[in-house]
Amino acid sequence: MKPRLLDALRCPTTYLVLAAALLLSHALFYGSLMDYDAVDDAYISFRYALNAARGHGLTFNAGERRVEGYTNFLWTVMLIPAFWLKLPVGAVSLVLGVLWALGGIALVGLFAGKTESGGWLGPIAALLLAADGSFALWAVGGLEAPLFAFLVLGGGLAYLREMRDPAALPLSGAWFALASMTRPEGLLIYALTGLHQVGTRMIRDRRLATLQDWRRLGLFALLWVPWFAFRWRYYGYPLPNTFYAKVTLGDSAAQRERGLAYVGTFVRIHLGAVPLLVSTLPLFQRRWRAWSSYFVLIVIVYTAYIAYVGGDWSVGRFFVPVLPLFYLLLAGGLLVAGEWIAGLLSRRRALPGWVRSAAAAVVVAALAGGLFVGSSLKGEKGLFLDPFDARLAGRARTAMGVWLHDHVPGDTYIAVDAAGQMPFYSDLRALDLFGLNDLNIAHRQVEDMGRGTPGHEKMDMDYVIYLAQPDYIIIYGTAFDWLSAFSYERVDLPWTDDPELKAFLGVYERQ
Repeated sequence: MKPRLLDALRCPTTYLVLAAALLLSHALFYGSLMDYDAVDDAYISFRYALNAARGHGLTFNAGERRVEGYTNFLWTVMLIPAFWLKLPVGAVSLVLGVLWALGGIALVGLFAGKTESGGWLGPIAALLLAADGSFALWAVGGLEAPLFAFLVLGGGLAYLREMRDPAALPLSGAWFALASMTRPEGLLIYALTGLHQVGTRMIRDRRLATLQDWRRLGLFALLWVPWFAFRWRYYGYPLPNTFYAKVTLGDSAAQRERGLAYVGTFVRIHLGAVPLLVSTLPLFQRRWRAWSSYFVLIVIVYTAYIAYVGGDWSVGRFFVPVLPLFYLLLAGGLLVAGEWIAGLLSRRRALPGWVRSAAAAVVVAALAGGLFVGSSLKGEKGLFLDPFDARLAGRARTAMGVWLHDHVPGDTYIAVDAAGQMPFYSDLRALDLFGLNDLNIAHRQVEDMGRGTPGHEKMDMDYVIYLAQPDYIIIYGTAFDWLSAFSYERVDLPWTDDPELKAFLGVYERQ
């Protein structure tokens, strides 16, 4: 038994399985913190999928002008069968999210055999990825982040395989097309892939592209162009309405400053600059330069894009798609540093193999533990879930939505500051006060965009009160008590007996 146990401990696959178990446990930890329910934003996609399943099309309010108030087409469409089969869509989204996240762990592990690292690069990266709080949280957030990360990683690995093998089918084009249909940023990833391809071909082959590269482009265009033309015609705009509601394309210094602060916070809870420096070490290894230069390009440019759009209301959701790439770089950097240190020590005295292995295990375990404490306990939990009362918010909005469904007429019109659970459970016509499903608010110009909470800056109460005229305005807290001067009175509806829930939401009725 002992030799078998030692063989298992020396086998990289053992640690890949351990990484999968760690991710599952980590995700369940976050699931328990959120009552195993999706975040409010996920219910926006659920509502679009529900209306599509009913035959109304991909629309938020059936019968109104179609507005693209979601940013995850493929994920939303993937949820439609849940309504046909009468399955609980929240639970379905969580299960799918965990499965896609585990798929990402598997792809990271499969990368091990391609890098001349003795098979250890993938398992080390997978362990670190599983310890990351953002990756674990958004595996059970109910949104598209794990699917998008899986497609980006799958496309990247397929592209690297194609660059090594001229005869390989350029399936990366399909991977990146699906990624771009999941989130618009997939197009950015594919553009960076093309840039890396051109640079590599010029240096290695003295040409811009090969037949394989043109086939990759053709496969991408075959899938993406018809879909893009369809959704532009369907909704009338080249970008989702969510982009117009959350971002300004103008020169907003405040938006950039907030984005840089968002990036800075993410770096800080991920142990600061040291991991960033270590992750660049694979660039100094000739045998790893092809894949490491590609991953570094994507991580740097994608991070710059996150800063440009002003960050997000969460701690690390926007970074999830590039986390697998970053941890592969970091794992490679640890192996390179380990080789250098072992080389220096061996000049003085030869180290037994078990000593090197034990030292490496301690370093990886300490780093994984530090990432869990920093990015998870102090990061996503300490900076996002706890301050925002995520569990209480979900309970309150769900209870309100259910009560409205059961106690008000079906033609009641509501305006909300969180357009997920309340509209979904109430099944009423609804307006998002921040413009996610409204063209007028989303395209409104806001001075000093970036001073407020990301995604919660564009609001036009004159439009809401005098033109939209919802029957109820329901928001967090009591910040809108001033509406009593404009035909809206705060009312005490009997939607819950829980005083903590009742204090969470303020309800204003049109007089």
